[in-house]
Amino acid sequence: MATKRIAIEQVIPGMFIVEMDVPWYRTPFLFHKRLINDLQTIELMKQHGIRMVTIDTSKGSDLPSATTHPSVNAKSDTQNIPLPKEPNTEQAIERTLGDHPAVVIYAQAQEAVERIFDDLERGVPPTPEATKAVVSNVLDQVLNDRAAIATQIAIQKIQQFDRSLTTHALDTCILSLIVAIESELDQALQELVGMGALLHDAGYVRLPRNLVRKRDECTGQDKTLLEQHCKLGVTLLSEHPGMHEDVLRIVQEHHERSDKSGFPAGRGHDQISRLAQIVGIVDFYDGMVSRRGARPAMIPHDAVRQLFLAGERGQFEKALVEVMIRSIGVYPVGSLVRLNTGEQAVVIGANPQQRLKPLVKVTTDPQGGCYATPIEIDLAAPSSDHTVRSVLRVLDPVRERVNIGIHLDTTLPRAA
Repeated sequence: MATKRIAIEQVIPGMFIVEMDVPWYRTPFLFHKRLINDLQTIELMKQHGIRMVTIDTSKGSDLPSATTHPSVNAKSDTQNIPLPKEPNTEQAIERTLGDHPAVVIYAQAQEAVERIFDDLERGVPPTPEATKAVVSNVLDQVLNDRAAIATQIAIQKIQQFDRSLTTHALDTCILSLIVAIESELDQALQELVGMGALLHDAGYVRLPRNLVRKRDECTGQDKTLLEQHCKLGVTLLSEHPGMHEDVLRIVQEHHERSDKSGFPAGRGHDQISRLAQIVGIVDFYDGMVSRRGARPAMIPHDAVRQLFLAGERGQFEKALVEVMIRSIGVYPVGSLVRLNTGEQAVVIGANPQQRLKPLVKVTTDPQGGCYATPIEIDLAAPSSDHTVRSVLRVLDPVRERVNIGIHLDTTLPRAA
């Protein structure tokens, strides 16, 4: 990395910023690592008190050799200055940010959530504006390409050995937004669902880290202590004025259950906010499909079955379980399946209207030989060779020794 610290007056379009002298939560910029595209952005940085920045000249423009540069107030052709195409600049940016918008959005959001939780550990709750900024960015991607961001979640779960609080918070946020959209909530409520999901486990930062890491294995007093994270989260977030009541209710109630079997207050269905119910059911599912401590991740299809059974037991409202399953599919992205033809395939997209017929990538022939080029097939669409394919059963990737991640290609379009 070739970095230089320069004054804001020296910044020009084409530079790649890696650091600013004002904390991220005091600016309108969710991510301080950014390519400066226009003069308006520079003016906005000045308005928010940014005086010094650090640039990376390997990813963007360096200081010009000339001693002068256009004023930001100029109304001439400088408003449309093209980005300088220095050697390897575009390639460097592409390597840094990834090839697909979903990869970029997920990585940026993950970085932002990590900052939020770092601040929480220091006793500094996030502002409502900062939390909403993260959610709005993710929501745009969900609305634009739901399947791509769902694929990114699946890839991250495969790549990371143990899921941290921040990755669980982000994945719960993304899936909760998908369920909120499927539930036909308006945008304001969607954002509140996302904010609550992002912060639902904030209280864990006030508990011993080793205890939180093995929370699914705890019993007795340790379990009772862990269950205090809902109240601790509300207390911590309430220290910052302006956090919406619905967000605080999600943090407080996401472990409550419709049959009054949840905690911390044992509330019933009519006493739990609708938004908290959405986050609660997503949190339940994501916890099952994530590795935690010594407990391995559950196969997504098995987690869907457990979700269905929880609805049958009355833990969750059946209608909400239905919405959740419609959102992620009976065979969620990343599932390994055997088709009726004997072929093996990886699920890469869902068909909300025909949940038993996902979009798959067929990887092996009926005899078990690998296809040189995997075949993408929408099981809900007529086949060009008139072969009727359907899912016969779900397979365990570990037992089959299949690396699912190499088949989840986010550069390709997916059925949403």
